[in-house]
Amino acid sequence: MIRRLNYTGRKRISRARVTVRLLPAPSGGWRFDAEFDLAGHGFPSESNVYIEAYNATSYMRFAFGTVGAKSAPPDLVLREITQSPLPKFRLKVVEARHGLLLGVADKLIPLQPDESLAHKQSLLPVEFRDLGERVWRLDVSDWPVLELNQRVADLGEIARSGDSFLALVYPEVVRRILHEAVIEQEQTDPAFDEADWTSLWLRYVCSLPGVEAPPERTISVAEGEARARAEEWIEQAVQAFCRARDARVRFERAMGRGAP
Repeated sequence: MIRRLNYTGRKRISRARVTVRLLPAPSGGWRFDAEFDLAGHGFPSESNVYIEAYNATSYMRFAFGTVGAKSAPPDLVLREITQSPLPKFRLKVVEARHGLLLGVADKLIPLQPDESLAHKQSLLPVEFRDLGERVWRLDVSDWPVLELNQRVADLGEIARSGDSFLALVYPEVVRRILHEAVIEQEQTDPAFDEADWTSLWLRYVCSLPGVEAPPERTISVAEGEARARAEEWIEQAVQAFCRARDARVRFERAMGRGAP
């Protein structure tokens, strides 16, 4: 039976407070380790802590003791999680008696076995999977992920350092991510949440020369006008990204038309 949770008044737990790392399981597949710090949130010490692993087709939940007495279960193998796509995680703090959800850290992207903490909040995680005849795909259903076709040799290196890939692919990736953040999710505040992908991306884009914060949506502005302003800002941001990365020059160089 699925236990239903009362979501009233829940607190957002910063993703910076939670670290999840995938590790190879002895029998194949994945297991995971998790570390978290819930100090300063005011949660009752007897509240239960759960960590959930999930992707589009599978789900598992693990009990990690209580706020006052953390206790990782001995078996953290992700037996019921499909191998692809890689899972994301969420941490929940739940009031023991009535099932009130007190706090949540959602959409946690796990570190790979040898990945350093510096990549914990990667703006654009990369996943390799079978995309058929497609070379790449952007998944914005959760935290944005750049999917690369595992059947294409050396595509990971090309995506990291190839001039033509940068010039042709990344501007469209940036445009689609900003469209999702600003238009679909109506997020315009770079300081909204230091651990939320929308804030991280807006903060990054606003750090580019000539880019200001996106226009705020106000009641006095008509829906069509607000969308037009947002789309204009996105185009300006993409142009700024291309200038900062010398996209056109690098593409011409890759085609053998520019200076060496």
